[in-house]
Amino acid sequence: MKMGNAKRETKVSASTRKTEKREVTPKPDILSYADDCASKSDTNKEEDVPPLPPKTKKEDIVPNTAIFKGIDEHALKAPTSALQSASELAKYLVKQARNDLERIRAFYRWITENIRYDTDGYFSGMPSSCKPEDVLRSGKSVCQGYADLFTTLCREVGISAKTISGYAKGYSYHPEQSVTPSADADHAWNVVLLNGDWRFVECTWGAGHVNGHTFVKEFTEFYFLTDPDHFINAHFPWMEMNEEEDAKWQLLWKPISLTEYSRRLKLSKDALKLGITPVSHTSGVLEIKSEETITIKDNKRNIENWMVNFYIENGIEMGNYVMSYMQDKTTLIINVRPPTQAKYILKIYGKSRSKQTELYDNLIEYIVKSNNEAKNVKPYPCRSKPWASCPEYEMYGFTEKVMVTHVYMAKRGEVKVSIPTTRLIDIMAKIRHAEDAVGNLENYCLVEALPQYIVVEARFPKEGFYELEILVKKESDGHYWPAISYLVDCSTAMDPCYKFPVRYNLKYQCHLLEPLRNPLPPQTNINFRLESPMVQKFYISGKYFDKTKENLFEGTIVTPDRGDLNVFGSENGNGSMLVLFTFSVSS
Repeated sequence: MKMGNAKRETKVSASTRKTEKREVTPKPDILSYADDCASKSDTNKEEDVPPLPPKTKKEDIVPNTAIFKGIDEHALKAPTSALQSASELAKYLVKQARNDLERIRAFYRWITENIRYDTDGYFSGMPSSCKPEDVLRSGKSVCQGYADLFTTLCREVGISAKTISGYAKGYSYHPEQSVTPSADADHAWNVVLLNGDWRFVECTWGAGHVNGHTFVKEFTEFYFLTDPDHFINAHFPWMEMNEEEDAKWQLLWKPISLTEYSRRLKLSKDALKLGITPVSHTSGVLEIKSEETITIKDNKRNIENWMVNFYIENGIEMGNYVMSYMQDKTTLIINVRPPTQAKYILKIYGKSRSKQTELYDNLIEYIVKSNNEAKNVKPYPCRSKPWASCPEYEMYGFTEKVMVTHVYMAKRGEVKVSIPTTRLIDIMAKIRHAEDAVGNLENYCLVEALPQYIVVEARFPKEGFYELEILVKKESDGHYWPAISYLVDCSTAMDPCYKFPVRYNLKYQCHLLEPLRNPLPPQTNINFRLESPMVQKFYISGKYFDKTKENLFEGTIVTPDRGDLNVFGSENGNGSMLVLFTFSVSS
């Protein structure tokens, strides 16, 4: 029995033959093409045209699906009277078609809209009839019925078409189950002769998908005239049970073997459309001992932001054992380090630049089988998005250099990060230990801002991985929003590890040179040194500080017994003073 529906792709996968050279035609003007072909059928008959790769890509003949607006509307308005036979339906559907392209489109659009997948028949083992006339009457079928109906409609108007049988990575597909020549073909689709080239049409998957035991109607443009290099991702022809003969219907210059097809990672249709390819690991099943680095390429730079989820097969989230970052503008690096011997799922999502919503497309899914029996695998901070990724960096006031470094090393328990900016921005920074084993980490970061850069200093009281998160204040709402996160690897904790004073009013561009510890001891002489191009006078604990050098202020105060000690600054030296720093005083 043939199973014709793919699983839903979540939003939030050889024999040889002699190579023949063919001239590649230039991209045609679609309007001229339609006019030239008006009211004509392809004069080539199927017996005259061998199965060779098409000379052009789908985008060459369908640069914009808007060209099908009229023919699609006509197909969707087919009256009940046209359903008396395949012949009558074909006659109606081609009434407004000017060429074979539009005739084929009308057939595809009508079938995908009006025939639903027979899930009851499939799961009971007793599918409804696949004969075209029966499919028309019942309005349901499995893949064989979809494909045979399309073939029949095409032949009714003199268009050459075939039903192809083979293997598909659809609903019942599992990457751990190998496809072998002894297995029966489990799917059917079509090839159709258009403008001298054989092209793929997949009506079943174009109509929707199966979710559980339910058919979900969802029209998909992708499976109309799909390019062979994309189609082979989930379809392998197997009609003659002769790999060399069947390979011709892959329509590829370099066909792949059944073994290669079985092994290959199945990409989602969104990954194929967006130009996403696995570089380092092309199999759907990864067997690793300790950790693995996976490279994914965004060839067309279509992805605005990525998201990576990692969990045990039973659903338990394991985000602390995967990290990702952008090696360059088009290369995503993912490091996986499973902590125990188990089977895991690694899912990779992407948000397209062309989308106006925050929905992520499901692009790639790996099964990760870990044989790791090592103890004490150091976890990462849990973060699904790549480290240092900042798609809206310009809006936040950063330059693209903000994404150059994703991890910083804190060898002595502290780190200093300088980030170029395009303007003076108001920021906050905070750190978080991967295991949340430190407790309150407030005030372990100190920030300063200048028009050309920001500087963030951070201290770490315990070794391990940390997230250093930078938040930017938006002028639109006055709130601080997460803008970018860096991974910090602290090999040695700072001991003792002092906090920083609380910082206010970054617009004064004040740089605190000393003291850089908090709290301060009581009744103690403390030397203060500060720099600022804007502040004209500082006031600390009843004492005014004047400039000793250009933009440098220095002086000594005696700390009180207890309480808070504020550092005030005045922009003009005579007006109101604002709090710039707050220290606490305690023994």
